[in-house]
Amino acid sequence: MRKIVSITLLALLAHTIYAQKKTILLDVSHEIDTAYTYANPKMFEQYEDMVENKIGANIIVNKDNNLDESLLAETDVLIILSPLKKDRNTPKNNLTHIEREAIVNYIRNGGKAIIFMDEEHRVDMESFGGNDIVKPFGMEYGPDLPMKPDIGATSLVTEAIKKEYELSYSGSRSLTGGTPLSVRNGDDKPIHGAYVKLENGGTIVAFGETMTGLFMGGVEMILPNGMSIIWRGKDDKIFMKELIEWLLNIPLVSTSEQISWNYKLIFLNHA
Repeated sequence: MRKIVSITLLALLAHTIYAQKKTILLDVSHEIDTAYTYANPKMFEQYEDMVENKIGANIIVNKDNNLDESLLAETDVLIILSPLKKDRNTPKNNLTHIEREAIVNYIRNGGKAIIFMDEEHRVDMESFGGNDIVKPFGMEYGPDLPMKPDIGATSLVTEAIKKEYELSYSGSRSLTGGTPLSVRNGDDKPIHGAYVKLENGGTIVAFGETMTGLFMGGVEMILPNGMSIIWRGKDDKIFMKELIEWLLNIPLVSTSEQISWNYKLIFLNHA
């Protein structure tokens, strides 16, 4: 029995050690904090809990620094949250040309990035520079898709995500190219998220909306007409956790796998 327990603990310890000293950079420098906390008051706390407690990595929330070469050199996974309002007033409302070039070079040199690009009525995509990030890798953002309030999205089984997850979705812009990662629910199933992985391991993941990145699944919101809605998308956080772990190349050890290992060892010991 003692041997069985130690093997399980080693599996969990290996996961934690592998994640240590890894850094997740959450970039919110192109929008004011309250825009994000209005959508999900607990978003920053949930990112901190997910990255530091569940993944075992470090998180840096970037609110005002430029995404330049020196900052990205210390980053293992970059997450860019889209601005949510066109009338925002921040020190740098859009990605600067230096930032755009630095992010593209970062990915080409093996870096990992996730970019959320919201709808056109919320953010001017051309001015922000979304396509300047994704087009060099064969993907492209397009116009807004027809609004489908709270219809939700579903992840696809890929090398990145091993099962279908329920994601939040209420509207997005079109996204073409790359390997589909998730699709909007409904008959037509347009692409919700996609990724491109380079031969050197550099990877870019793109989404045509930001609800999933804000962990809005399960959040209650009061609508302008006074009615309230609880957004579907109960798996936003676990989906993002697994996506980040995949980008970090962290070996996943599920509870079911641990139980399976223990069961086999017990059976052998009592044979």
